[in-house]
Formats: sequence, structure tokens, C-alpha cells
Amino acid sequence: MIDFITKKDFLTHMYEGSINAISDNDDDILNDAIATAMAQASSYLNRYDTDLIFASTDKIKYADLRTYIKDLAKWHFINICNVSIDLDLAESRYKSAISELGKIQASKTVPKGWPLVTEAVDLGGAFSVTSRPKRGNYF
Repeated sequence: MIDFITKKDFLTHMYEGSINAISDNDDDILNDAIATAMAQASSYLNRYDTDLIFASTDKIKYADLRTYIKDLAKWHFINICNVSIDLDLAESRYKSAISELGKIQASKTVPKGWPLVTEAVDLGGAFSVTSRPKRGNYF
């Protein structure tokens, strides 16, 4: 699942030298930030089959989602150190990604071709409202 976005893919958002400086050449740190971003994005995409989406190798079909996840991952990754990073730009892109994921969650935008979850989703604790039987008062 971590192959959805690799270190090479991440070079669209950060220079390799900055990535290596922040992570101290430990790719696990970047992979943790990417995994955190993917989990965060998944929480907004509960109607979609994210397991199937993240297993896909189609970089074009999910290009916008990949960009959102890279924006989220960059924000999580630069918490360690912000070497040669424009924090204002990173923050605005992070907020923009959250906003776009929120629009997808609220169905204000519907991504074309994304697979929906096929199994029933347990709402766990959904409530229902009823009323008492109608009384018949006669005077």
C-alpha cells in the first residue's frame, strides 16, 4: 500500500537533498509520514474502496488524490525539521488538501471512476426516532 506514493514520487513536492537532510537518510521516516497522510485521507474517503485505490498503479486516475496525500505527508514530514521549506506554502497546501478531501466527503465533488465500497457499512450506534401511539380523546 505504501507503493501508492514512493520517495521518487515525493520529489514533486520536495528536493531529494531536503528529504535526506530531514530524514537523515532514513526512508522509514518519510514512509511513516506518507502512511499517516494516507490514513488521514482515508478517514475522509469512507465511501470509497481505499484499499483498492491505494493498491492501484494507475498514477493518472488518482493524480489528484496522490497530490493531496503528498501535501498532507509533506506537512507531517517537515515537523521533524524544515530544511529549505517554505512553511507558509506547505501549510496552505495542507489546508487546501484537507478542504478538497472534505468536499469529496460531503459529495460536493465526486471523483470520476473511483471505486465505491461494495459492502454494507455498519453505522454502529445509529439511532432511530419514534413516537408513542396516537391517543384518541373524545369529549
